Amino acid sequence: MYQKKSNLQNLIIITIDCIVLVLSLGIANYIRHQKFFRGLNNPSDMKVLIFVFLVVFLVINLYKNFYKQMLLRGPFQELLEVIKMNLVTLAGASFVLYIVRVIDEYSRTVLFLFVIIDVVLMFIVHQIYKRYLPVFYRMSKTARQLLLVATKDTASQLVTEVRSIRDCSYEIKGIVVLDGADDASVDGVPVVGAKKDLVDYCLAASLDEVIISGDRATEESLREEMENIAAMGLTIHLQIPVLELKEAPQRMLSQFGKLHMITYANKVAPFGQLMLKRLLDILGALVGTVVLVVLTIVLTPIIKLDSPGPVFFAQKRVGRNGRIFKMYKFRSMYIDAEERKKELMAQNEMNGLMFKMEDDPRITKVGKFLRKTSLDEFPQFINILKGDMSLVGTRPPTLDEFEQYKTYHKKRLSFRPGLTGMWQVSGRSDITDFEEIVRLDVEYINNWSVSLDIKILIKTVLAVFTESGAR
Repeated sequence: MYQKKSNLQNLIIITIDCIVLVLSLGIANYIRHQKFFRGLNNPSDMKVLIFVFLVVFLVINLYKNFYKQMLLRGPFQELLEVIKMNLVTLAGASFVLYIVRVIDEYSRTVLFLFVIIDVVLMFIVHQIYKRYLPVFYRMSKTARQLLLVATKDTASQLVTEVRSIRDCSYEIKGIVVLDGADDASVDGVPVVGAKKDLVDYCLAASLDEVIISGDRATEESLREEMENIAAMGLTIHLQIPVLELKEAPQRMLSQFGKLHMITYANKVAPFGQLMLKRLLDILGALVGTVVLVVLTIVLTPIIKLDSPGPVFFAQKRVGRNGRIFKMYKFRSMYIDAEERKKELMAQNEMNGLMFKMEDDPRITKVGKFLRKTSLDEFPQFINILKGDMSLVGTRPPTLDEFEQYKTYHKKRLSFRPGLTGMWQVSGRSDITDFEEIVRLDVEYINNWSVSLDIKILIKTVLAVFTESGAR
């Protein structure tokens, strides 16, 4: 699944600039009239002025994107763009105020001071934003992991071009030199293999996107490898000319520095829907966390009395595109459960890579109740708040399961793992075929929408209350 991070970056800085604009109007009004957000004669005058400026500012940026290539601009160029943006906003707002015949209600001094103050504050904010945006991606670990693929002759050029865009939402993981490399790195980027290693590396590594640069013959020779990579759900940026990939039906044009690419993706995610999904995750997780606090108080002595060991169980799981995270649950098993799992593998009721057993002797008495009522899942609301998981998604596999994945299995990891998902509401633990779980997860990814998430959430609540398919 692919979604341009630049949309999110623009939304953040536009929101910040709107706040700065309102603050600048308030400061300018205070300097002139010793009032922040109250008009001189009518208290509502400032509200009208702020509303007009915000609407004009947003409309102007809708038609003229002043934030394009913002990260590439130097301080002087940034200052010029900020001045231009403020002058156009002032002209547009003044025109609107004149048309509605309320321009005489406002002091020209306030408008003049606003431009000066807003230019200064907006310029400072933009510089701080550009300075700390890379820090944000580094600390949040949300940068897209990028693999470069090129021949020996074009490898250095590709690295240079990708770095030249100065997009901190990308992190170069490594480079595959198709015809072999003379050194262990190319301009500081580690060489992770040759053509024969490409698919295996993409399967095992934590990756989001792959950039492939080469001539037509090189790209044609990589068709099979690209089909396998696309089957994993990874996004492929291929330098033009174009090939047709049946596993990645959606395509768009994109640019990395001076290199023009066509982007292949299993699904191009609408930015607005992804934002709404994350908002639902946060709201749902906040409610779930409140319930979790109450459950923790109630269940802590019960779990402790039932069997010795910690109240919470943390296990490393594989998340979106191979990222490792710790998933939390209320402990429902004895503390030696992982060691005893090997002894019980012969009784596994699942066909495939997952382990399921109806009367699992490792589960405690309290644990059976927690699993039957799904109360053991509530600590995962912490994972949702952290961004490791979503309310709805695909089941995150364990490390040993992931090590056995084939290429098409990894596609189910192209979406953020969820507390619930398609296969859970299609029979939950009644499904005993891992390939059927993969099919349902891929069906969810291919048809994802916010409305589908809401339907799954409703079905999950109903399944929990009726204890359908729970073990």
